[in-house]
Amino acid sequence: MENLFSVVVNKDMTWEMTHFHFHDPYEILFVTGGSCSFLIESDLIRARRGTILLVRSGLLHMSTSLPDEEYVRYMINFNPSSLRDFVSAKTDLLATFEKTHVLYLQESEIPAFEALFSACENHSSAFGMDLRRNMAFLELLVRLGEMSRDGKHKRLLPVKETDRNYERIRPIIQYILDNPTGNLSLEAVSDKFFYNKHYLCRIFKAATGISVGKYIASVRIQNAARFLRQGYSVQESGQKAGFKNNSNFISTFHKVMDVSPGQYRQQFRLNFDPGI
Repeated sequence: MENLFSVVVNKDMTWEMTHFHFHDPYEILFVTGGSCSFLIESDLIRARRGTILLVRSGLLHMSTSLPDEEYVRYMINFNPSSLRDFVSAKTDLLATFEKTHVLYLQESEIPAFEALFSACENHSSAFGMDLRRNMAFLELLVRLGEMSRDGKHKRLLPVKETDRNYERIRPIIQYILDNPTGNLSLEAVSDKFFYNKHYLCRIFKAATGISVGKYIASVRIQNAARFLRQGYSVQESGQKAGFKNNSNFISTFHKVMDVSPGQYRQQFRLNFDPGI
């Protein structure tokens, strides 16, 4: 049996993504040191030691470490179709990712989860270690599923002043997510929400770390990728996602995804099963 997942441990004194991105693999991120501001779709999450973030396929997200101490985290990525043989009528290992983006551990719970993540990260070639890694990964998914059902691990952290800025632009983000093909020019969005466009640009960048225009482009690329996965042509996908110019669509897609739309569609067909 091949490995069901990939895992890395990253450590950074400063970390900042320059744009929203999404990917087809599911992702589990476990913060063991430092803290991070994490934006998933329209949810702003303050992640600190003991936070587990769950990101399913296709969700827009970006992160920025907060200036306090070294930001340390495990990241596990996996193809959801690889779990086909481990899903039962009573246990859907992917359901947790549909229900929540974040779980917060108590300090007393962290060592047990660190042991599971460490077992997943163990690269020993000794006899049986490949099976032990996969068993640790499956045990981790089961534990996450149990936690998501008890409710207590979904509590929110105290709101910070910077989060209050974000609350001002949350309705705008939701509007963009709900209307990706509409008129999303800066003037149109500013007028709809009764903001001066320069003020809107300032508070949007302060709250999210990127410009309004980059966020809109990311949302449209997210939708275009969905159409590509459904089998639409490159040009059809760009048009349905709200791009007026095919060349601009291809260029923007490549900047966000690091591959062309055609390459993305081909890679998805080769590596991912749309459903399990």
